Amino acid sequence: MRIIIIGASGLIGSSLYSTAKAAGAKVVGSYNDKEQKGLIRFNMLAESIKLIISDLSKDDVVYLLSAYSNPSWIFNNQKEAQDLNIVATKRVIDDVLGIGARLIFMSSVEVFDGKTGNYNESSQPNPLNLYGRMKYEIEKYLSQVKGNSCIVRTGWNVGWTMENRCVIKLTYETLLKADAKMAHDNMFSIIDVRDTAEGLFRLTEHPDIKKCHLASTPPVIRTVLADSIIKQSKYKDKMGYKSVSFSDIKYSEPRARLNHLDNSLSVSVLGMRYTLSDEIIQKKVELLDKNVSQLKVKL
Repeated sequence: MRIIIIGASGLIGSSLYSTAKAAGAKVVGSYNDKEQKGLIRFNMLAESIKLIISDLSKDDVVYLLSAYSNPSWIFNNQKEAQDLNIVATKRVIDDVLGIGARLIFMSSVEVFDGKTGNYNESSQPNPLNLYGRMKYEIEKYLSQVKGNSCIVRTGWNVGWTMENRCVIKLTYETLLKADAKMAHDNMFSIIDVRDTAEGLFRLTEHPDIKKCHLASTPPVIRTVLADSIIKQSKYKDKMGYKSVSFSDIKYSEPRARLNHLDNSLSVSVLGMRYTLSDEIIQKKVELLDKNVSQLKVKL
């Protein structure tokens, strides 16, 4: 078996690449515009995966991680997002499943409407924004085409470089600005990206799993996250916020209010032991404090 990671230069892809390599697996990773040593270039918009990896076979497991994932950017750049997240993605799916390889697709918690939260693999999607609708369109496409595929959903992935965009970093930056607002009724999942990589890698041993949720516990309430950041940061005296309802936070398009996942399947079947949310927050705040000069804030 060989592992092929489309999008191995991204946050999740690079962590999965390292995890698979450390486990001794045969790994092929691709990048598009973020060149990285050891990876091959693959432009999903213009090229076929079958030409880039000419020996692609039914014994391979292909992770499809490359996509635009910032909902605000997608809303403002809909044609570009459509071309990659839908058109090119379906083309890769057809090529991979047509050969008989297994495909693992990275979806998102954004396929849910956030009315109830604690979504499991059987919960019915009802996306509120364009990003979520794009992910759900691919999920439905996978259910219609023949082949062995798996849909993986996660919440906010937390990486360990300053370049990584995550909810902890965004909240930290907001707390250092004037007129910060935090919703007391907004709840979501976070996860250490290294745990996401481990969960994705363990799926190679479970070809029967068709959907899987990867998320740390407990879920995080926005105001509790803000309080935790303020308590732990050495810049606490410069931080503050006003507690408001989620409906008072203005977005370019609707967002889910209760946006957290049930990880029971991954714990019971994959044997996952997640880093606790509180520990992730603490470590990320330490990183941000040490590198606060790299943030777009004035102290």
